[in-house]
Amino acid sequence: MPEDSESEMLHLRVTVGNITVEAEGPRDDAETWFESLREDYLGDVDDETLEAVANGSGETVNDSPTAQNSESDITSTSTRKSRSLTEYYKQANNPTKRDAALIVGWYLEYHEEQSNFTKPEIEERAQDAKIGLGANVSRDLSEQVGNSHLEKVDERDGQDAYHLTLTGEEYVEKELLEM
Repeated sequence: MPEDSESEMLHLRVTVGNITVEAEGPRDDAETWFESLREDYLGDVDDETLEAVANGSGETVNDSPTAQNSESDITSTSTRKSRSLTEYYKQANNPTKRDAALIVGWYLEYHEEQSNFTKPEIEERAQDAKIGLGANVSRDLSEQVGNSHLEKVDERDGQDAYHLTLTGEEYVEKELLEM
């Protein structure tokens, strides 16, 4: 069942100088209220300065007095728990063993923030999550490369390292997980 982004709680807060703009609630409502409050109370601060503050650089982008005197504290947190790999796997409608390996790789990349992954990492994470993979994971990953779902990007510890392509990401999220 797809996650409902409206029910995801979001807390946004920006402090510039002695002015704090804060909004909390369902994602869409919080973003709407936050933007409205930001325009009303931080209208003198240009977008480049806010973007620099949001990216954590702490550097001022221009020489405006407001930008030079700004201190920032930006928080964006979700009060909902994230789904586990097992939950995502169960969400998929009876995936093949080859697709199971792809889901595990997708999870490593997009939820555990690995830039790439290897066959042993797929096998280890699948075992931890109690997900059965095929007998020949190397072949399954090679077939995913052939389907343009994965791309070989590196070699690590004598193993090929892969990452998902845009096609692979769309396949997992729209076809397998129906997000």
